[in-house]
Amino acid sequence: MKLKEALKNTLSSNELDMLIRGYDIVGDMAITIIPPELEQHESLIGEAILSINKHVRVVAKRDGNYSGQYRIIHLKIIAGENRKETIHQEFGVKLHLNPETVYFSVRSGNERKRIAGLIQANETILVMFSGAGPYPLLIARYNKSCTIIGVELNKDAHAFALRNLKVNKAEKQVKFLHGDVREIVPHLGLLFDRIIMPLPKTAHDFLPLAMQNLRRDGWLHFYDFQSADSFAASLEKVNRCCPSLQRQVVESEIVICGHSGPDTYRICVDARIG
Repeated sequence: MKLKEALKNTLSSNELDMLIRGYDIVGDMAITIIPPELEQHESLIGEAILSINKHVRVVAKRDGNYSGQYRIIHLKIIAGENRKETIHQEFGVKLHLNPETVYFSVRSGNERKRIAGLIQANETILVMFSGAGPYPLLIARYNKSCTIIGVELNKDAHAFALRNLKVNKAEKQVKFLHGDVREIVPHLGLLFDRIIMPLPKTAHDFLPLAMQNLRRDGWLHFYDFQSADSFAASLEKVNRCCPSLQRQVVESEIVICGHSGPDTYRICVDARIG
C-alpha cells in the first residue's frame, strides 16, 4: 500500500497533494520530510508509514537541513520506538549507525557497489571521509586481496566504523583512522592504487592531497555536485590540479550517481591519473 492511499480517508485532498510520499529507509528506520502545512498530522503520517512497512520500527522526520562540517541533520521521532540508532544492511555488509550524528546516504548504495566492482586484485586503497565505513567494508567484502584505509574526522562516525569493522570481520583488510585527512594521509608514507573521495560539496579542496598520494596510473574517484549542463566542469577541477604536480588525466568517465536538487546531480569523476 502506498502512503497516499493509506492516508486517503484521514487527510483532505489538499493535504494529500502536499504529502511527500517518498522516504528513505535506513535499517529499520524510515526518514521522511513533513511539510510545515502538515506538521499537525506528523504522528498520523508516521503511524501510516509504520503500518505499510512491517520491518520499520522507527519513523523520524528531517528537522532542518544537512549542515555543518559533518553534513548531519537533526531528526525528530514521530512514530515507533524512541531511538535513532539502527543497523543497516547493504549488499551483505552490516552497518551500525545513527543517521542524526553520522552522514549516511542509503541512496548511494548502488554507487558504492559499483566502485567495489572496479577494484582489481591486491590494490591498496584510500577512502577519504570514510564515515561509518560503508565504502571500505563493501570493498573488503567483495575483494579479499586488497588493503583499505579509511580516514574520518567525525568521532561519532569513526566509533561506528570501528564497531562495524568487528561486526563484519574485516580487520585483516581494513584500517580506520580518526582525524583530518590533511594531517593523517601525508604521514602514512604510502602511495595508493586508488583513492575515493565521497564528499561532493568540498572534495575539490582535497584534490592536490589526493594527487600527491596516488600512484602513477592510479585511479581517482572524485565526487561532485553539478548541474546537468556542466558535468565537464567537474572533470576540469581534476585537470587543473595536474600540471603543478606533474600529473595528467590519462582517461576518465563521468558517472551520474543521483539527484541532489532540481537540475543538480551527484556525479563521480572516475579518472586514471598518470
